[in-house]
Amino acid sequence: MPVMRSQLEVVSKLCIYVNTTIAKSIFASMLMLLACPCSGAEKDSPEAIEFFEKQVRPILVERCYECHSADEANGELLLDSRPAMEKGGTRGGVVNRELPEKSLLISAIDYNLADLQMPPNGKMPEAEISILKKWIEMGAPDPRLETSTSQAKFDSMPVKLEKSAKHWAYQPIDTAQPASQLSIDDMATAKLQEAGLELSPEADRRTLIKRLYYDLTGLPPEYQDYQKWSGTKDSSWYSQLVEELLSSPHYGERMARHWMDVARYADNKGYVFKESREYPHAYRYRDWLIRSFNNDLSYQEFIRYQLVADRLDPENKQGHLDAMGFLTLGRRFLNNKYDVNDDRIDVISRGLLGVTASCARCHDHKFDPVTAADYYSLFGILENSQEPGDEPSPMRLTDREKRSPSFVLLRGSPGNRGPKVDPKFFEFLNADKPIPLKTGSGRIELADAIASERNPLTSRVYVNRLWGWIFGQPFVDTPSDFGLRSERPAQQAVLDALASELIRRNWSTKQVIRTMVNSAVYKQSSSANPRGLEVDPENRLLWRANRKRMDFESYRDAMLKVAGDLDETVGGKSEKIDEAPFSKRRSVYAYIDRQNLPQLFRSFDFASPDSHVPQRLQTTVPQQGLVLMNSDMIRNIVQVSVRSLESISIDDKRMVSEQLPQLFQKLMGRDISKDEIQRLTLFLQHAETKLVDTPQNRWTYGYGSLNQESGEIQSFQLLPFCDGKQWRGASDYPHKKFGYCGLTEKGGHPGDSNGFTPIRRWTAPRAGTVEVNGSLEHKAKEGDGIRATVVRNASQRIESWTAHTKKVSTKVKRIEVQAGDTLDLAVDCIESTNHDSFDWVVEIRYQDDKEPSHSKEHFSSQQPLPSTAWFQLSQALLMTNEFCFVD
Repeated sequence: MPVMRSQLEVVSKLCIYVNTTIAKSIFASMLMLLACPCSGAEKDSPEAIEFFEKQVRPILVERCYECHSADEANGELLLDSRPAMEKGGTRGGVVNRELPEKSLLISAIDYNLADLQMPPNGKMPEAEISILKKWIEMGAPDPRLETSTSQAKFDSMPVKLEKSAKHWAYQPIDTAQPASQLSIDDMATAKLQEAGLELSPEADRRTLIKRLYYDLTGLPPEYQDYQKWSGTKDSSWYSQLVEELLSSPHYGERMARHWMDVARYADNKGYVFKESREYPHAYRYRDWLIRSFNNDLSYQEFIRYQLVADRLDPENKQGHLDAMGFLTLGRRFLNNKYDVNDDRIDVISRGLLGVTASCARCHDHKFDPVTAADYYSLFGILENSQEPGDEPSPMRLTDREKRSPSFVLLRGSPGNRGPKVDPKFFEFLNADKPIPLKTGSGRIELADAIASERNPLTSRVYVNRLWGWIFGQPFVDTPSDFGLRSERPAQQAVLDALASELIRRNWSTKQVIRTMVNSAVYKQSSSANPRGLEVDPENRLLWRANRKRMDFESYRDAMLKVAGDLDETVGGKSEKIDEAPFSKRRSVYAYIDRQNLPQLFRSFDFASPDSHVPQRLQTTVPQQGLVLMNSDMIRNIVQVSVRSLESISIDDKRMVSEQLPQLFQKLMGRDISKDEIQRLTLFLQHAETKLVDTPQNRWTYGYGSLNQESGEIQSFQLLPFCDGKQWRGASDYPHKKFGYCGLTEKGGHPGDSNGFTPIRRWTAPRAGTVEVNGSLEHKAKEGDGIRATVVRNASQRIESWTAHTKKVSTKVKRIEVQAGDTLDLAVDCIESTNHDSFDWVVEIRYQDDKEPSHSKEHFSSQQPLPSTAWFQLSQALLMTNEFCFVD
C-alpha cells in the first residue's frame, strides 16, 4: 500500500535528530521501506526465492508454460507471473496458501481429478511433484512481480473461419498460365520498381558455376569444371550446365538431404528403454528419396507414396513401399501411441500443408481455424493404421481390418473422452464440401486431399521450401506455418506463379527448379548497394542474390571432394562419419543418432531429428572454428589433401613454387596469383610445427604388430577413437576389426591377433638417461596370461615380462635416449586370446628430473599430433570464406 504523507514526514524529521552513522542508516532504510509498496515477494526470504528460481521455475517453464503462458491461456489460466497465478483461471485460484494440500495445482498434478490431469500428456516425475508441493507449503514464494506479456484474448472459431476465407495462403491458385523465368523476372521487377529498386547486375561466370553446383548437387566444381564452363563461347552454356547438374545422381542426394529435415529422419528411435533403439532399414527411406528426386517423381505421387504406399505398391515391386518411412521413422516416445501419433500428425500437417495442427491436441487452435475435432480426425486415421514390422518393407503402415471410432480427448487427456468425430479433411480448406475420409483408415482420401490441385496450400508450401533451399531464403519466413499469423510474402506473385507452374507441369520438381535457376533473379550478384540496404535490408523484394554459407553436409563433402577422398557411390547403408576409421561417403549417408546427436553435428546447426524442422538456423560461434582446427575427422581430411606434399621440404623454394599452384587449383578451384605465392611461401616458412612439451603430449596411444624374433614394432598406427576413458578402434566394443584392442589409464586389452597389439608410446622431449618403473598385473585364472615389452625406437627390444594371475615388477634402470626417440610399451596375448585384460601403470623418469612421465596421471583423451607446415596451409585454405561460402 502507498505510504501516507504524514508517515514520511515523521521519519524524515527523526533522521534530522539522529547523529550516529549507523542510526542514520537504519532510519534511511525504514524510510525506503515505508516509501515502497509492500508485496509478497519482498516478504519472501532469499532462501525461498533461491528455491523458487532453482527448483520451481524450471518445472513451470518445462511443464506448464506451453499451455499456460502469454501465448497460450488454457482455461484462462496463466502461470508465468505471480499476479496471474494468484488470479487463477475459470476454475478459480490454483494455490491455497492456508491449506496447501487443497490447492487445485496439487490435485491436478497428482491426477486426483478425473477431468483435470496436468500435464495432459503424462504425469510428471514424483520428484518434481514433491518440489511443487514443498513450494506451496512454503507459501508459494514467487519473485515474478511482472504481469504476463499478454492476457491472451483469442478469436472465436467463427471469427477465425471468417478470417481464413480472406487469408492470402488459403486462396485458390490461378493455374490459367504456367510461369516461366521471364514471367518471374517481370513480376519481381514490377514489385521492385514500386519500391524504387531494380535487379542487381548478373554475377560473374565463376560465381554462377559455383552457385549452381552447390545448389543443385551440394558438391564443388573441380578446377577443370571451372575451366570448361568459363572458357566456352557457347551462348547456351548456362542452360547446358543446368541440365547436366539436374541429370546428375548427386542432385537427388542434395534434394533428399533437404527433405530429410522435413521428415525428421534418423536411424534410431530415441530413448525406448528395453527394446532395440535401431531402425535398421531407415536408409531405405533415404534411398527412396534420392531415387524419387533423381527420377523427378511428381510431387503428387511423392506425397501419396509417403502416406499410402501400402495401397499403391503393396508388394514393393517398384520400391515405393519404403516411402512410408516418412511416417514410421519418427521418435517412439517410449511407444506412447498418443505421442507417436501426435508426431505423425505434426509431420503431415506442418510438413505437407504448413498447418500447425498439433496445436489443437488439447483445445481448438488459438490462432488458426483448426479445431480439436480436426486433430482427432487425423488421430483416428493414424490410430486405425498399424505397423506390421515385416517385409516387403519394415517401414510400412497398413489399415486395420476393423475401424474403431475416434473421439476428442478433452484437454488431450486419454481418460477424458469427449464427443465422437467423423473422419474428414480440414473444413476451413473445404468449407463448401467437406471431404470425408472413410476408406479403410482414411489415409487414402487424406493423401488425395493433400495432393489435390484444388488444395491451395500444398503447392505453395512446397514451392516456398524449394525457393528457400535454392535461394537461401524462402518467400514466407515460417515455411511450416502458413496460418492466419503468417505474413503475406513481398513477392507473392512469384510464389503463386511457381505454385501454378508446379501443378501445370505435372507437379515436376525439376521443372520448377529449372525455372528458378534460369531466371535473372537467381543470376544476380550478391553484392549490396546503399539504396537496396536502406529500402529493403532483408532482401524481401529480391533485389540481389542472398550470400550463402555452406551447410554442414556440403562443407564436409566439399573438403573430401577437393582432398580427392570422396566416395561418390549413390545409395546404401548409413555410416558413422564422426568416428574413426572415418567414412569417405557423402554426408547424406551419415548415421543420425536421434538420442545422442554428436557434438560435431550440433556445432554446425544440423537439424534436430527429434521433430519436423521447417528450416535450419545459421549461427557463427567459436565452437565451429575450434572443431575445424581440432576435430579428428577434419584433421584426417586435411592430412589426405596434403599427403603427396609432406615429403617436400619447405626450404626447397623451387619445389614449393611448383607445388603451391597445384595445391591451390586442387583446393580452391582456381589459379594462384603471384602475390598469393609469395604470401603462402612466407606462411610455410613461418609455420610453427613443434609440439608443446607437456607430460600429456609425451604419450600417444596406438596399436601394431610385435615381431617376437626381432623385437621390432611393425605397422604402428594410432588408435582412432576415445570415449574419454579408453582408446580403441571405434565406438563399438568389441569391434569387428580391432576386437578388444584398447588402452585405458591403468592398462588395457590386446586384440584378437598380433596385428592389434596395444602400444602406449612415450616420446623423449630431450636427450638423457631415463629409467622405467612399473607394475604389470594379470588377474584372470583362465588363458595363458599376457606379455609386456619395452621397445626403443620401434626396433630395439629392451626388456620383456610375462604375467598370468599375478603381479610382476617391470623395471629398466638405464636407457639412453635422444630427443624424439620413442619407448613403446606393448602388450600381446602370447598365444591364447582369452581373458587378457591387464593393468600396467608405468612411470618414465630422467635421472636428472624429479617429475616423471606417468602413464596413469598423464593419460589423455587427445592424441598429441604435430601439424606440418603443409598441413597447416591446407587447413587454413579450407577455412577461408572463399571456400566456406557459396558466393
